[in-house]
Amino acid sequence: MWRNLLACGVLLVAGAAWGKPFPLCMYGVDNPADLAVIKKAGFSCFQTYRQEPEQLAALAKQAQKVGLKAVFYPNKLFDTPYEPQARRWPMLAWYLVDEPDVWRWPRSRVEQAYNRAKFSFPAHAAALVIGQGKTAIPYYDLPDALMMDWYPVPHLPLTSFGEQVALAKQGQTALGAAKRPLWGVVQIFDWKEFKQHRPDNDRIGRFPTQAEIRFMSYHGILSGADGLFYFVFTSNGKPLPQAQPEWWARVVAVSKELARLKPMLEKGHEVFSLTVKSPLMAKTWQYKGKKYTVLLNTAQEEVPAPAAVLSARYKPLYDTQKAAQLAPYAVWVLKH
Repeated sequence: MWRNLLACGVLLVAGAAWGKPFPLCMYGVDNPADLAVIKKAGFSCFQTYRQEPEQLAALAKQAQKVGLKAVFYPNKLFDTPYEPQARRWPMLAWYLVDEPDVWRWPRSRVEQAYNRAKFSFPAHAAALVIGQGKTAIPYYDLPDALMMDWYPVPHLPLTSFGEQVALAKQGQTALGAAKRPLWGVVQIFDWKEFKQHRPDNDRIGRFPTQAEIRFMSYHGILSGADGLFYFVFTSNGKPLPQAQPEWWARVVAVSKELARLKPMLEKGHEVFSLTVKSPLMAKTWQYKGKKYTVLLNTAQEEVPAPAAVLSARYKPLYDTQKAAQLAPYAVWVLKH
């Protein structure tokens, strides 16, 4: 099927059925009333920075009602009347620490945070997020699930997101944690809204385009992400749907597309993936007797479409248009 790609230096890798959740989560959701909006957009979970037990209890109650999983800090629940009931909350994972590599936490401190969370909530997973794929202190094997955030738009190459995901996966593998989930955190914010490291510099930033959000999402998946989070639900402190409806529409277009593919990502059998020296990346899954291929162009210029794809009977999905050339940072989703 991919003879022409093999001639370009493709490495085929046999895969196994995942059989595990592929979370699609939204960062920074504080109001229980917003959970229905998150659910409608195709997300399966959410994170909040709020830590007040009363607020977390209200969010957990609404999450249970609408069918979402939660990611909470556990710190203010310990040794309170809320701790027993929190064991029954619909948790995806407890949020141990945000970017310990940035704050230079030693491994021992992260391990203490993990042990404390597991002591109180042994049935729930515990996760932490790192700020880049390769960290000076190797945290990769400490949590039940590792998260990696990297926000390149507009100051870094778009492909750096997937590259950092791949580095984090390599870190997990090196420490014997390759089977633990790795969740990539995709940028959906404007850097101008955040404090700059150099206040004397001009503020640089913009909100990613829909095509950029879509590319980063799929590039993360093909680079090893077992789930995706999106940072962040607010713009200047207001919920994105109200503050910036056009920006929110970009996010929802991607999240709904991925939500439709979620069963395949969770239960599909990976047939092969390819690594080439050219800009093309691809992965194929088999699910319910059909095959689904995601083909990416990681270059800033057009790249010829593989002859094997053009000549085969593939059905383009999600506005994918088969053409002789893949546009810069194009994502093709094909069913065959």
